[in-house]
Amino acid sequence: MGGATYQINPVLMGGLVKEVTDDLVKIHLHGRLGVLEVPQSMIVGETEIETGHELQFYFSYIKVVEDLFEYDYSDLNTNHCIRPCFINGKLIEVNDTAGKVEMANGFGTVAVPRRWFFTPLFLQVGQDVEFYLSCMDVIGKREIPVSFI
Repeated sequence: MGGATYQINPVLMGGLVKEVTDDLVKIHLHGRLGVLEVPQSMIVGETEIETGHELQFYFSYIKVVEDLFEYDYSDLNTNHCIRPCFINGKLIEVNDTAGKVEMANGFGTVAVPRRWFFTPLFLQVGQDVEFYLSCMDVIGKREIPVSFI
């Protein structure tokens, strides 16, 4: 497929908490762009997370890679302001419209439309990926029914 190179950059995004179970928080990205499931420990502050909380964080497109390198997860902590962290994961589901990634180090999952994946390769389960993600800030709460999130 040639020597195509793809560069991914983190952007500030937002989402709404759809569900909180045990230690996991299910977040629907604004604009119907996907769903993240992350541990509560990735959310900055002492706020008890509830359905309807609005979160802000950095996220990027996802790049399929053939060679992994050592990733540094030190910026994925809540001791400082949110900061993009370059992380890796593995593709665990693929269908005609979306893909789902299990993040390394137990950071949860990301399910996004196929257009979020950059690769010259055919998407398939088991492929390694890398992308940017940050911890998350609570920036408000919407009082809307769960079915609308």
